[in-house]
Amino acid sequence: MILRVLDAAGLGQDDVELVELPSTADTYSNALAGGEVDVAPIGGTQVKSYVNKYGADGATTIPHGLRDDPWVLYAPVEVLEDADKAAAIAEYVRLWGAAKLWTRANRDEWINAWYVEHEGLSVEDGEYLHDREGEPDFPETWDETIARHQETIEIVAEGTGNEVLDAEDLYDRRFEPLVAEGIAEYGDGGA
Repeated sequence: MILRVLDAAGLGQDDVELVELPSTADTYSNALAGGEVDVAPIGGTQVKSYVNKYGADGATTIPHGLRDDPWVLYAPVEVLEDADKAAAIAEYVRLWGAAKLWTRANRDEWINAWYVEHEGLSVEDGEYLHDREGEPDFPETWDETIARHQETIEIVAEGTGNEVLDAEDLYDRRFEPLVAEGIAEYGDGGA
């Protein structure tokens, strides 16, 4: 994300000092608050928590205008080659889209269960984050996602000196139609 934002702003790695931080818990928020970094990629529940904690000290967010929210499920090749495990993943993928629609149709219940009870946020913060997430987008094909992933691969390869991979090789298109199937079943009352 950082390299994509720099690229979109017409900047390169020589224009900034990149600092490697572990992406665990609230490491980015703490690094920002402590003045260790000037900018960091935070999202989801971290955004509202960061602004709540440090807003009085000038903390803010900067919209970057790039999609940084694709939902990607990663699995080792050997898992995908195992018929039983691949079938379980297929069922998960089918249910995922229906679950996303359920969270939109059951806004208050989802906010209370996830943001309030699980994440420990206030109802107001949960509403903010739920609304900020927007409506889910379920593409009919993965073509645009793979193209965007390829752009990211090329930016990262250039920035790190690594070899460019073919993004198409990273996707198992057997799963591509399954979200739409699960959504259709949900719409028919099957989920």
